[in-house]
Amino acid sequence: MFNNKYLLFVDESGDHNLSKVDKTYPIFSLGGLCISETAYEKLNVVVNDFKIKYYGSTDVVLHSSELKRPKDSRSDPRNLFLLDPVQRAVFYKEIDNVIIQEQKYSIVACFIHKQLHVDYYSQPADPYYFSFENIINRTLWNIGDSSVKIIAEKRGKELDTSLYAEYERLKTTGTKFHSSQKVTTKTSLTCASKAENLNGLQIIDLMLSALSRHYLGKTAKMVGNDISPSLIEKKYMRQTPTFFPRKRK
Repeated sequence: MFNNKYLLFVDESGDHNLSKVDKTYPIFSLGGLCISETAYEKLNVVVNDFKIKYYGSTDVVLHSSELKRPKDSRSDPRNLFLLDPVQRAVFYKEIDNVIIQEQKYSIVACFIHKQLHVDYYSQPADPYYFSFENIINRTLWNIGDSSVKIIAEKRGKELDTSLYAEYERLKTTGTKFHSSQKVTTKTSLTCASKAENLNGLQIIDLMLSALSRHYLGKTAKMVGNDISPSLIEKKYMRQTPTFFPRKRK
């Protein structure tokens, strides 16, 4: 399916708009699931088997907001079984065990407190691009001499075009820690929609949502209702994500 040795599936949580800060969810986070092509083939089989078990088909998109709000009009009606707390707990426990613990991949993530980001810089960078460069830096450190294909979830024509432009800039200027030549020769970028049903994008969506709530101190609301942040944290590249500011408040 892909020609590169590694794949990096990238998704976001929260709003990147710095002029609007939701006090109940003041952070923006961007995360990536980095996985070898061979491991991704195995992950696909596992996730598809999981979908067949719970949905009777692989033609379903696992989306965190829909799983948490199965009665919402925008949610797939097949998620309604999650209203049963017993079935919901079994569902998430299987994700913990089979999709997180038993699979081989790494997670990279960047969390930005938007108001503090604005207060720190006179001309603050777009949180998405700030995080995107950070994720590229960490991924290139992690994969050594290998190459990586970045698959970012589509956000709309204008934002996708802007992301491609930012990526071309990084290929020209390099990142803070890697040369333009390395970015050009070791990475590639494509955007994919939810409708393409890529399991890598769906898994990072579920994990990033859980981690974001965890770092906002919402852990108590998640018992039996989400995957376990402590298990996800064991998958981190270089053990920790990036927080801005470094000391969480």
